[in-house]
Amino acid sequence: MKILVLGLGNDLYGDDGVGFHIVRILREEGAGECAGPERTDSVDFVECPVSGLALLDVIIGYDALIIVDTIVRPDAVAGRIHLLEGADLRDFPGPSPHYVSIPQTLMLGRQLGLRVPGIVKVVAVEAEDPFRLGEGLSAPMARRLPDIVAATRSVLRNVAAGSN
Repeated sequence: MKILVLGLGNDLYGDDGVGFHIVRILREEGAGECAGPERTDSVDFVECPVSGLALLDVIIGYDALIIVDTIVRPDAVAGRIHLLEGADLRDFPGPSPHYVSIPQTLMLGRQLGLRVPGIVKVVAVEAEDPFRLGEGLSAPMARRLPDIVAATRSVLRNVAAGSN
C-alpha cells in the first residue's frame, strides 16, 4: 500500500502552516517505518500549499491519503484536533467558483481513470487566527505540536495496519 501524509496550508499565515510542521517532524523521526519491517507499505510525507484540482497531481498513485490541515471554527482553540474520515468532508464548492473540494478532486480522478486514494483520513487542527500574516506558529499552537504529531502518527499506524 502506498500512503501519502499530506500537510496542507500556507506557512506565511502562521498557524495555517501547522500541517507543514507535522509532516516535517514525522519525516525526520522516520514515522514512515511505523508499520514495521514485515510490511511493504510505502509512506511519503509532502508539504503542499496548493488546493483544488492542483491536488490531483499530488495524490495520484496513492492508496491512502492522510491530510493534516487547519480548520476554522467559531470559538476555536489553537491546536484542538478533530479526526475526520474522507466521507466527513463536504463535497460542494467553496466560496470561489474556481475552488474544487477534495471529494470532488477524488471523484474527478476516478472518472478520469486515475489511481487516486480510496482511503482518506483528515487530521483537522483548529487555528484561532489562520489568517495572521507572519511565519512561525503561535505559542498556543506550538505547545500542541506533540499532541498533533501523536494523533497523526496514530492515524498513520491505523491506516498502515488496515484498521480503516
